[in-house]
Amino acid sequence: MLYHSIALQLGEFLPSQARIFSLDIYRAIAVFLMVIFHFTYDLHHFGFSGIDTTKVAFWLNLRTFIVTMFMSAVGMSLYIVYARHFNLQKYKKRLILLGGASTIVSIATYIIFPKTWIYFGVLHMIFIASAIGPFFVKKPNISGVLGLMIIGLYLAGFRMTPLFELLQAPLHLPLRRTEDLASFVPWFGVVLLGIFIMHHQLMQKIKIPENKFTKKLAWVGQNTLAIYIIHQPVLFALLGPLAYFLHK
Repeated sequence: MLYHSIALQLGEFLPSQARIFSLDIYRAIAVFLMVIFHFTYDLHHFGFSGIDTTKVAFWLNLRTFIVTMFMSAVGMSLYIVYARHFNLQKYKKRLILLGGASTIVSIATYIIFPKTWIYFGVLHMIFIASAIGPFFVKKPNISGVLGLMIIGLYLAGFRMTPLFELLQAPLHLPLRRTEDLASFVPWFGVVLLGIFIMHHQLMQKIKIPENKFTKKLAWVGQNTLAIYIIHQPVLFALLGPLAYFLHK
């Protein structure tokens, strides 16, 4: 379940003068794709569809694409916030909010999916990236190289599975699978590439005309946290009762 892919892209923390229109659009596209993915997952979960997003190649690849968009956007946002100076208060506020939201996700999924609850999903990875990433924004080129190296490790077959297996017993983690897992390798590498992209103003070079439609789309990208918080509860609230009455 891509509940992990929590579209919290930190855009809510950006001052209006620091916003980049194309980045807001980029986030918005990721949000829409995430909602589509979750809706498809939910249809299968409640028995309305035979499409299992955890097994079909198209949906697995779409998940990777969506998470890549979100993680790169995290890196871009971190660069915008911290490139000029390090604001300790913003840093603390960001980590408190992300830490709290990650905890809520873990608790909620433990209640709903006790055998496959999310212990380290995308939001948890964003928390780690937000704790470490700011210290790389002053070295964007090194970030780019290191990011490629981390992704390269993953492509070469390196996995963090043994670490999670080691922690399964003491932390009572799910034994076989989790609804979402976003490991440090490769996703922190994607965050570092986001820092590199924003430093070299690659996103700014994408010119998107501002009109009523694109401004509404940008608004979605500016409010990803709120959308993340409400979209799955809303979908469950709609599909759950419907499934109950149709399948009883």
